[in-house]
Amino acid sequence: MEYDGGLEGFDIDIWNEVSKFISADSTFRVMPFDRLLEAIKEREVDVAVAGISITYERELSMDFSVPYMDTGLRILAPVEQGPALVRLLRSLSTEGVLTPLSYLLGFVVFCAHVLYFAERGSPAVNDRYFPGIFEAAWCVLATITTVGYGDIAPGGWLGRFVAFLVMVIGISLFGVAIAELSSALMMQELRGDVSEPEDLRGRPVATVAGTTSAEVARRYGARVHEVPVIEASYSLLQSGEVDAVLFDAAPLLRYAETHGNKTVSVVGPLIERQAYGIAFPEGSELREPVNRALLRLDETGEYDAIYARWFGRAE
Repeated sequence: MEYDGGLEGFDIDIWNEVSKFISADSTFRVMPFDRLLEAIKEREVDVAVAGISITYERELSMDFSVPYMDTGLRILAPVEQGPALVRLLRSLSTEGVLTPLSYLLGFVVFCAHVLYFAERGSPAVNDRYFPGIFEAAWCVLATITTVGYGDIAPGGWLGRFVAFLVMVIGISLFGVAIAELSSALMMQELRGDVSEPEDLRGRPVATVAGTTSAEVARRYGARVHEVPVIEASYSLLQSGEVDAVLFDAAPLLRYAETHGNKTVSVVGPLIERQAYGIAFPEGSELREPVNRALLRLDETGEYDAIYARWFGRAE
């Protein structure tokens, strides 16, 4: 990050300590991520440090240090703040709620028809299909929801058998449906409209051009908005131009904690576990000295101090 005419950040601190250890003077050059990788391949720069994921494809055209951070991708999404009714309606559309509700509806329709044909013409059920089927359905619903009993007292054994099924099975189905609905509504309170990688399909998602994040976003079916630096994606998210940001976990966690103002949160599981490495042109003589410096930082505890400064203490 640019700050007071200079640069600061986790990677900046790591490289400053490494350069001290190897007694190297260095000058930082800020580049878009995809241009940075090209600069390494073309030997325009000696070292690239920018949260670069070590991948097989990249290893074919450049060298990497030992990993200095194990991480992965996460999703940054708005915190849901709509009316409770809207959240409830959205909850009803989730698979976890639709499945038990559809089973319950099918059970009610089936039992209502059997009860109608078994008891039609009785004082409680009209002989005509309409409104007789509604009267039978009301009896089933009243029994399932325990609102009332005795709306219909079946006289035949078939009607009594249906009443038995309603009391034994229907009440259980109703309980499951209510539990799923309550759970889904609670989850809507705790998370936004985007809460897991599968929710990215068909949605506008911001990420940094040329990174593994862009590849992963496309793999999940997102409509990718590529930006040159991750900071540019935050304004797109806050303005509603994109529904989520997919990128490395560390900067997203820091943004949500320090600048999110509780309007955004990091959601979902860690995606595509990755290891960051410092990149060099192939055959660089700096690789071994840098590796020794990184190992030294880890053994002395200096690495942990830098990590805690930016992300808090690792658990």
